[in-house]
Amino acid sequence: MHRFFMAGLWQVGEEVVLAEAQAHQISQVLRLRPPAIITLLDNQGWAYTVALHEVNKRGVRGRVVERTPAPGEPSTHLTLYQGLLKTDKFEWVLQKGTEIGVARFVPLITVRTVVHEVSLNKMARWERIVTEAAEQSGRGRIPELLPPIPLSSALATLPPDTLALIPYEQEKTISLQATLAASPPHPVALFIGPEGGWGEDEIRLAQTHQVQPITLGPRILRAETAAVVAAALVFYQLGEMKSTNPTTN
Repeated sequence: MHRFFMAGLWQVGEEVVLAEAQAHQISQVLRLRPPAIITLLDNQGWAYTVALHEVNKRGVRGRVVERTPAPGEPSTHLTLYQGLLKTDKFEWVLQKGTEIGVARFVPLITVRTVVHEVSLNKMARWERIVTEAAEQSGRGRIPELLPPIPLSSALATLPPDTLALIPYEQEKTISLQATLAASPPHPVALFIGPEGGWGEDEIRLAQTHQVQPITLGPRILRAETAAVVAAALVFYQLGEMKSTNPTTN
């Protein structure tokens, strides 16, 4: 079923007039026609099953037939602090991180980032990528995407109740799994470096802010790979990858 984020709060039986962007997608791209069924997501955690009854030049209209909690949101709030990467790699992290369940993306400017400025047009493109990935993957909320900030600023504003982890190739013994198993439930922050990795001074600075260096195993991963692997491991270790079907393990 096709999913679309659109601002609104509707009741069962209420008519919905689709916004221009969603109406264009439905009528001109997907070429849906009544009585097609779509899902609207209000970005507040609710999903609305909508039966279309009008698709024409005047617009797209439907009626809400069901309102349920959106099922795709993990209970663990994970923020991915990602060192800025080259455009295609960073966009891949945004897309796959959204699919996995990342709640907030914070692009980082670090000692070894090769990108230091991001235009408004690029931020808008990133927002579209995140929104489309959230729609495709069945998320109930669009992940928050912040403008790039220096690593020092991110560390200084890290919420005190957060379990903050930083994969680092020089850390050989403390694993992500063991750290999560030894900690009570917390919001989780992952700090992933850019293509050139972390500098030693950056690791020491992170440690002064109670960010724990961890290993992701014996192989050295590319930055974009480390981001997706680490996020997936967090959700798996915390039980967020289990089926919602009680009869399935």
